[in-house]
Amino acid sequence: MRRFFFLLLLLSPVSGSAQIAGTRFTLDVTVNSVVMRGDTAQVTYILYNRPQSQDSVFMFVVDAPARVRYISRPQPSSLWLVDSLIHVSEPAAFWSMLSYLAPSASTPSLQFESVGLPGVVTNWAIGKWPIKTCCDDDPPGSGENVLVTRSVQSKTVGVEPWPGDRSSQAMLSRLRTLTQNSCSTPLNWITDSSLCTQLIADIDAAESFRASGSGSQVQTTIDHYNGLLGTSAAFAPGVTSPAFWLLSSNAGIIRAMF
Repeated sequence: MRRFFFLLLLLSPVSGSAQIAGTRFTLDVTVNSVVMRGDTAQVTYILYNRPQSQDSVFMFVVDAPARVRYISRPQPSSLWLVDSLIHVSEPAAFWSMLSYLAPSASTPSLQFESVGLPGVVTNWAIGKWPIKTCCDDDPPGSGENVLVTRSVQSKTVGVEPWPGDRSSQAMLSRLRTLTQNSCSTPLNWITDSSLCTQLIADIDAAESFRASGSGSQVQTTIDHYNGLLGTSAAFAPGVTSPAFWLLSSNAGIIRAMF
């Protein structure tokens, strides 16, 4: 498996283009769930290749700064390759679809877990393109990095290492930043500006209650914050799947501190 991905990264270089083979697709990355178990976060995705796409999707890669503790292998296992490293210095979770994800098709659940908490990470999707073959199975030189030249890059929910400061004050401040980022460019994971204002107001109120020592009021305010996002079965209008799972899971971590 290592040799397979090593060869992928040593293909002859090509010039980048929005229409280059392997990037002519639109992929919806749905965050299907985020589950916290103690200090470990489990994230599940479902991918959908839109009907207007020209290319089938071959590989999906998610940055994993907290490193991968477990990664799922969908069934039938003979049609999937999974791993937890691109190379030694870049931890990631990735799934390679040997049967390819054609336009209008969806994947089964893709799941990984790491010791850490939900955060915003980069993901890459790589489409099918003609791969030149060579008689030498150890090609020389430094060639194409397919994550740069043959991928469509975006942001999704992943797992970050636990911060050094895990105090409730620091965690509320982090939630405020995550909320602001979800409401603004480039993420735009929440498109209702009035909802964004309400969410920030709840976090600020929770911080005031924390500072005054009223833990029960913090919990009540966090419950209201989560209610504004909707439920796992029905997100609030303007709330996307990454926004819901990112913010509600982090809010739940804070609530459990009081």
